[in-house]
Amino acid sequence: MPYSQKEFTLSHLIRLIQSIIAIMHTIKPSLWTNSLLISLASLATAEIKTPAFFSDGMVLQQKTGAKIWGTADANAEVKITFAGQSSTAKASKNGSWNITLKGLKASQKGTPLTITAGSDKKQINDVLVGEVWLASGQSNMEWRVSQTTSKDSIATDKDNLLRIYLSGNITAESPVTDFAGAWKPTQPENTGSFTAVGYEFAKALRQKLNVPVGIIECSWGGKPVQSFVSDEALKACPEAKTMLDQKAVAIKNYDPAKAQKNYDAQLLKWKAANAKWQQEKKGRRPRHPRKPQHPALNSNMPSAIYNGMIAPLTGYGARGAIWYQGESNARGEQAKNYGELLECLIQDWRKQWDSNLSFYYVQLANFTRGGKNHPDWVIVQDEMRRLIDDSNSKTGHVGMATINDIGHPTDIHPKNKKDVGQRLARWALNQDYGMKDVILSGPLYKSHKINGSAIEITFDHAKGMKSRDGKSPGSFEIAGADGHWQPATAQITDGKVLIFSRAVTKPTQARYAWKSDPTKANLVNGEGLPTSCFITK
Repeated sequence: MPYSQKEFTLSHLIRLIQSIIAIMHTIKPSLWTNSLLISLASLATAEIKTPAFFSDGMVLQQKTGAKIWGTADANAEVKITFAGQSSTAKASKNGSWNITLKGLKASQKGTPLTITAGSDKKQINDVLVGEVWLASGQSNMEWRVSQTTSKDSIATDKDNLLRIYLSGNITAESPVTDFAGAWKPTQPENTGSFTAVGYEFAKALRQKLNVPVGIIECSWGGKPVQSFVSDEALKACPEAKTMLDQKAVAIKNYDPAKAQKNYDAQLLKWKAANAKWQQEKKGRRPRHPRKPQHPALNSNMPSAIYNGMIAPLTGYGARGAIWYQGESNARGEQAKNYGELLECLIQDWRKQWDSNLSFYYVQLANFTRGGKNHPDWVIVQDEMRRLIDDSNSKTGHVGMATINDIGHPTDIHPKNKKDVGQRLARWALNQDYGMKDVILSGPLYKSHKINGSAIEITFDHAKGMKSRDGKSPGSFEIAGADGHWQPATAQITDGKVLIFSRAVTKPTQARYAWKSDPTKANLVNGEGLPTSCFITK
């Protein structure tokens, strides 16, 4: 039966021509038949390809433009049809293409997005339009809903318009273009595996905005900030020079054969020790040795995580990023340089996205190490505080959630992630969505002046300032020219705080909550949001 116009596809044409060639081959084989077969085979296997995050259930950024990219045949005309609009682009000689969908309006129901190139077609189903955010950092951002005090909500929270992209942990020697993962909606079978901070942040936006919200998570426990930054940006950051030098030395000295030999020897020892343990069941089970790994693939190395997990996403339409990290940098020089390193990350991501991404981060929670004060902890906390002013003076839309009231002194992973996510959302709602009635932060140090034997301190976001427990404000200290710190009495007057001490008659400096676990820090604003640590300089 002859084919109709709709039925006769490229595959039918290929099979027809192949049959003709087979017949001709029996009559007069020639070189042109072989060439034609090769061309047809190439044509038959060509297909539209896109990165994994362009997949069923994805959320695209509304209004600002949503870029979609991939590969097809060289010089092919690529067409995207979605939400009542069509856009086209011509693939390059190597087959790469990208198309930006502009002016997309938020949706309440998923619809298909179709990509065509010649006779090839790819359809992505259940696509939403709304607000897209990145969620990145180390283990406190990675911490799952099932591990928090919000875990009871897993069984009851159902929201098809709140979706999170889940991926694995990936490193790479140089920037890659894709990584595996899947979009998941809020359902009982999914929610427990979501980033808790990202989830609570998204829930807060959903409640206020009533539009779909998508979170793309790129977090990895125990990793330093420099792992999330591109090599290009780090080379321009003086604070990263030592880190890059150490990376270069490690790569130069790496001998794969020697590494494999050492691993094989360790493996033999482990097998013997493990066999003994299996028989006796005494003590700790021997740890399996790690397989050899190129130093550049070490997740603690500069740029390793950026190359594998951030680089593929650059350009994906997003409003901004939320960040919870710093624990791994809270030591020595890295603590003192944390502000510069985080600023380097912010500007790097904005450059890579070619966008003024909003960036809101979590100040480290209160924590002690072995029950003792962790001096580098508060340095990182203060570096984070200072970055707000430094960054906002340049580009704006940088903010910090203070959580020194909801951490746990002996647990680096506080279980209350609901308040963390909601405090991050305050910044977004106020700064990005114009809800100026939303108080975005607790009191932040603004300025100070010396009044005789006292120091008067002024704060931003201090409306309704009070103590949380009704007691006098605690955790204030004062020092003179000798640099000896003394506990200070604090009084709230007209939205300012006046501090003084009989032990310091000529004060020069003040500080607040200057401990890794400031148990007496009780200064809050009218919203009950806590005051960040600070030191005057």
